Amino acid sequence: MANRLDAVYEIVESNQPTGIRFTYYTATTRGIVPKTDAGYVKIQRAILAMRRSGVMPWSWIVDTNRWMRKPTTWGSVEELLDDTASTYRRAMWRDSDVAVEVWCESESVAGVLYPVTAKWDVPLYPIKGQTSDSFVYGAAQTYRHDPRRLVIYYVGDHDPAGYEIETNLHAKLVQHSGREDIDFTRLACDSDDVDRLHLTGTVPKKNDYIDALTGQRMPWTGPAVEIEAISPPILRDWLDDWISDHVDPEALRLHKIAEDSERDILRRMAGAR
Repeated sequence: MANRLDAVYEIVESNQPTGIRFTYYTATTRGIVPKTDAGYVKIQRAILAMRRSGVMPWSWIVDTNRWMRKPTTWGSVEELLDDTASTYRRAMWRDSDVAVEVWCESESVAGVLYPVTAKWDVPLYPIKGQTSDSFVYGAAQTYRHDPRRLVIYYVGDHDPAGYEIETNLHAKLVQHSGREDIDFTRLACDSDDVDRLHLTGTVPKKNDYIDALTGQRMPWTGPAVEIEAISPPILRDWLDDWISDHVDPEALRLHKIAEDSERDILRRMAGAR
């Protein structure tokens, strides 16, 4: 038990922020627990025990499924301005010729990716499996008449169901936005990732899937691999590289100068009496 706790702690520490399912997959590849429901429960209990005892920081494990709803309020105008100054971010992509979005298959994956999308001021959409038309419609309206080139990166499972989810999402975005020019790319997980990272999977539940964009039934070969099989640092590094490719270094430098100047103005306003 002590050895298992030490091993799980090391996995979480090296990958945080991460999720329980990501930790479980890494633990199975290292032989710490079996790849079974019982193995998952052992990881879940080990993490909970270490968090409750204060050994593991709570912030290392992300949980974006629950949140508190309350209007934001302040004690005074000065407090508002001071708070605004400390959190102020200038919109990065407003004057860009490209708009970038990231969509992913689950909330747990979103928690792992958010540090990167937050860094680059990029929208992140977790769809929780087959997404609803209402959710996609609302997102698609934001760029229906946007003149910028639209780039979407998708992160999801490498299995027939995962590709049906992806192609359904792509087709719905095209339908509701009226834009057939969307540059839609699966960032992970794909067959190249499976081969390059030597990922282990399971026998897929189906041997084909329907591509919603073409209506064709596509054959499936190889294992089914969940996105959690890829370590969070690798996913974050990939996403960081792909997003940064769309950022002009000089424009970013000028953006930071303007942001710092505007933040300073807010601080001076907060200190004025």
